Amino acid sequence: MSEVMAETKIFSVFADVEQYAMLQESALELIMQIDEPVGLYGKPLADKWAPMDVTWFYNPDERVKPQPDIAAFGATAFAASAETCETLKPLIADYVEFLPINVDGRRWYIIHVLAREDVFNEAESERKIKRDGTPSRIFKKLVLDADRISEGVLFRVEGLSLGIYSTNRPNSLMSVVQKLGLTGMEFQQEL
Repeated sequence: MSEVMAETKIFSVFADVEQYAMLQESALELIMQIDEPVGLYGKPLADKWAPMDVTWFYNPDERVKPQPDIAAFGATAFAASAETCETLKPLIADYVEFLPINVDGRRWYIIHVLAREDVFNEAESERKIKRDGTPSRIFKKLVLDADRISEGVLFRVEGLSLGIYSTNRPNSLMSVVQKLGLTGMEFQQEL
């Protein structure tokens, strides 16, 4: 009996910061980056990376949130413990680089997404218009063509900014996270 593959769907990948704690660089690390900020935007950094000290962000006006398996690291990246990364490495290593960080004395890794897919459908997408009449970088309607995906494990979209995506394919990050029951991630279906 052959396995039937469901239609490929694309999902935005987010950290669940409503339910779980997120990571932040220490004040010292932020000061040290004033002249050379670290940009986790999909360009390889491993050859010049130096592990940094990171702490859990706590808002004194909110309840203390539990620490997830995979946490937000700023607005453009995720991080996971060494143990979680060892589990994920055979599945996603071809699409990311693992950048070491120290989280309250424990080794964690930023999961820096390098893979790109050419799936942006400019013709069907609709940008918001700024007050001055020029197109915004933000979309009213973003259309991504799932039929153009080559791998779909974990990727950024060629020609777009900071978004990170996965698919519903069996080897995708979304499927692996759900199968392993890892906490801290949300997946929102795109058009």
